[in-house]
Amino acid sequence: MDAGSPTTIPVAPVTLGIETSCDETAVAILDRDGAVQLNLVSSQVAVHAPYLGVVPELASRRHLEVLPGLLNEAERRVGLGSVELVAVTRGPGLIGALLVGTSFAAAYSWARGLKLAGVDHLEGHLVSPFISLDGRPAAVLPERVLSLVVSGGHSSCFLMVGGEVQALNRTRDDAAGEVFDKVAAALGLPYPGGPVIDRLAESGDPHAFSFAPPRIKDPSGALDYSFSGLKTATIRTAVALGSVPLADPAHPPQRLLDLLASFRHTVVTWLLSPLPELARRHRPQVLALSGGVAANAELRRRLLALGESLGLPTLVPPVPLTTDNAAMIARAGQLKALTGRLDDPLTLRAYPRVPFKGGADPRGRPTFPPLL
Repeated sequence: MDAGSPTTIPVAPVTLGIETSCDETAVAILDRDGAVQLNLVSSQVAVHAPYLGVVPELASRRHLEVLPGLLNEAERRVGLGSVELVAVTRGPGLIGALLVGTSFAAAYSWARGLKLAGVDHLEGHLVSPFISLDGRPAAVLPERVLSLVVSGGHSSCFLMVGGEVQALNRTRDDAAGEVFDKVAAALGLPYPGGPVIDRLAESGDPHAFSFAPPRIKDPSGALDYSFSGLKTATIRTAVALGSVPLADPAHPPQRLLDLLASFRHTVVTWLLSPLPELARRHRPQVLALSGGVAANAELRRRLLALGESLGLPTLVPPVPLTTDNAAMIARAGQLKALTGRLDDPLTLRAYPRVPFKGGADPRGRPTFPPLL
């Protein structure tokens, strides 16, 4: 199911979005109805590939080099004269990378006399299933949404009620996307590893290997995630198969393809396992998926099937909007602006980890100010 075309669209400011939280430099422009006019993303994969991971200093320098050029390209393609609001990711992420974006956005908005909205990166992911890249207006957020956010830094289920966002669980160790990348790196597969494993797993048997589920002793964390044990077990199994490092990463042996398929299948199974119980408890109107791992083919297929079995409309974002992008940041900024929740460009601050204006519940799960 896609986001559809709602009958009533709140009128928001024409918005310039800026995203620099990690290793993608992105700029987007959204119309007053949330339709995407422009979505530009400059990837740094080639910069970080030799290191099999993101090097923060290199990421920050690359953002400094690329961001002005993306603004010039946006001006050339659609013009920036109608922009009324600048929305920028303020956290969480790499602090140096975030400072490039927030400093640029604050200076740009101040110099042009534009409104400014600092956006939490997770807020951007949460709204990404409700926007499209085909020129349609953004969909209005339903009153109750159960959303699974899965990326290299986050694996959590969130409940959005009337714009209020609450984390329902968390990962106790590695995020799912991080585990994909670490397994790939151990095998000598190209970076980033998640998409490579996803592609190779399509040729394997997902039931060839089985893995013991994590044991979380804390009863209050029964629905939490834990992937570090699975990561270790997968790498050890690959070593036992004689596949570390791979002799020919472009043509892995069938037994390793079976292992990767089983690994992917297990990650997806564990990610989906809390959703039926959370749906029973919270009675959402919509089930949604977002984050970089939302591009995973098996996760998309099985979440749509799960939504159908639960009788819930299910939204998955367009694949280009699963990774870090400025369109989702612009839309989250529009929703904040509609309630007057704006920032002063002279005092805007970035934060690397926890929500700057929010907090945490007694179990350490983040809470956020209302989106709407």
